[in-house]
Amino acid sequence: MTLEEKITFYSREDAAAFQKYLREKGCPSRISVEHSFSGTPYFEGSIASILQLIDKIHARETDADLDELKSDLLARKKTLEEFFASHKTGDCLTDATPSQLLAQAESIDAMGEDVQKQASDKFMNALMILGTLEDNDLLEVSEEKECYTLLGTKNPEDLRVMYAYTDFNGVTEDDLKESGTMSHIRTSSTTEFIITTGVELLFVCDIEDLTEFLDHMDVEDDEAARFVDAVFFKQALIGKVHELVSEGKQSEAELLAAFDAPAFPLEGTEDVISFDLSPEYLSGVVSDLKKQSVLSGKDGKIKTS
Repeated sequence: MTLEEKITFYSREDAAAFQKYLREKGCPSRISVEHSFSGTPYFEGSIASILQLIDKIHARETDADLDELKSDLLARKKTLEEFFASHKTGDCLTDATPSQLLAQAESIDAMGEDVQKQASDKFMNALMILGTLEDNDLLEVSEEKECYTLLGTKNPEDLRVMYAYTDFNGVTEDDLKESGTMSHIRTSSTTEFIITTGVELLFVCDIEDLTEFLDHMDVEDDEAARFVDAVFFKQALIGKVHELVSEGKQSEAELLAAFDAPAFPLEGTEDVISFDLSPEYLSGVVSDLKKQSVLSGKDGKIKTS
């Protein structure tokens, strides 16, 4: 149906919870599961070997992007050196637990501009350190202690890192061999749980309640915002179609012509909204509204029910 809307979750439990939310509001829905599988190519090697690879490319050509990558990698090496200098095997990284990192991330926006960048840099360094340690099997996660335990220390130059192919240009097989770098294609699977809501949602949904509910679900912020916006806009469209038919517009052609207006007031706000609709889309909307007994009659004699 044209007025149906879809939203994607990454947790079966949250998808089921959303279906329950819809059901309690009298809105039917259906769920489909989609699997995807993809691979991304990387260059993998120690920090020292990646630096050597960059130098080899630089010997042939100048590349400002590689200059920046080298600077970032050297900064990464320095940060790791400072970390290992102040930690030993067996240390419990109590200042970098999941809850601590979440609290840091949430507090950054509330800081003044003068300390915000410093806090943000510290947070990103903490994530980089943890990611590098985990990739090199130097980290153990203890759920009981909610603590990351350091399993060992290394010379940062020997730590393994990966960079996407797209970060480098003109790499040859000889470059890889001579620098001790290898190609690594990292594959991953993704499972999405897609809820398709019935048109009924547009008649029973409170936007604020819907937004608050989705805030606690395993759904990407952009996806939740897109879904809420789509519901809100379709509610406005339904309201306008009903209004136009009530004013005497009895055919889809008349409705389409009326929607050519530059903009309409958006009820309950000081905003305006415009609708750029194709004939096929409007026809689908009218059909859906007839099925919901909002409209009735054949084209040319459309009326409100």
